[in-house]
Amino acid sequence: MRDRAPGTAVMEQVVRLQEASPPRSPLARAFGVDPLPADAQPWFAGALGERQVGATLARLPKGWSAFHAVPVGSGEADVDHLVVGPGGVFVVNTKHHRGARLAVYDRSVLVNGVKQPYLRNSDLEASRVRGLLLRAGIEAPVHAVIVVVGAKEVRLHRKPVRTAVVRSESLVRWLTRRPAALDDETVARAARLFDDPASWRAVESPGDTAERFGAIEREVRSAQLVRAGWGLAAGLGLLAVALPFVPH
Repeated sequence: MRDRAPGTAVMEQVVRLQEASPPRSPLARAFGVDPLPADAQPWFAGALGERQVGATLARLPKGWSAFHAVPVGSGEADVDHLVVGPGGVFVVNTKHHRGARLAVYDRSVLVNGVKQPYLRNSDLEASRVRGLLLRAGIEAPVHAVIVVVGAKEVRLHRKPVRTAVVRSESLVRWLTRRPAALDDETVARAARLFDDPASWRAVESPGDTAERFGAIEREVRSAQLVRAGWGLAAGLGLLAVALPFVPH
């Protein structure tokens, strides 16, 4: 499972939705219309968030292992990131909310005032990993973690009982400061279990998902630049119109 890239499952969904949508017209390209269909945009943001957190986890020191887009259960669910190290096992759920305000309570998380089921879902994912470890005869504490990417504000009102909420930029420091709970042998056993595809739901992933997603990402960035250029041109045009009326 170590070869699964961060965000694999959501990148696959973006690619499917993008390829099922009609291509942009030359005029739409000229005006920088977003190439993503509306239903793909949340998945795209999710993929960017998971890739960012995956890059962050790559900075963990020796003795830690991270696995990404781990398929669990019988449906299409996956664990965004599964981390094991001296501090225990951490089931990490990435939430990408660019510019949003999050309020964290003991039983709920609100994003811009709207309640989200993040705590419940994180607890469920952690319980699945906990069950896997128990069936394998491995005793290890399992912690649910919600990692927030890009939020303007994360305000902790009341600390959740079973789930930690951490900003992405603080994640490595937070993980490595957890009290030691596992010896090296147990960490290695858990890592081998997580790395074994037989431990998880069987999945077939196209080998070129990351490349196809990368092409879509470049299209999105290009469209953003085109729109920014049009915005700048419009601003300069308004300035040119207004200048003759400015008192000298």
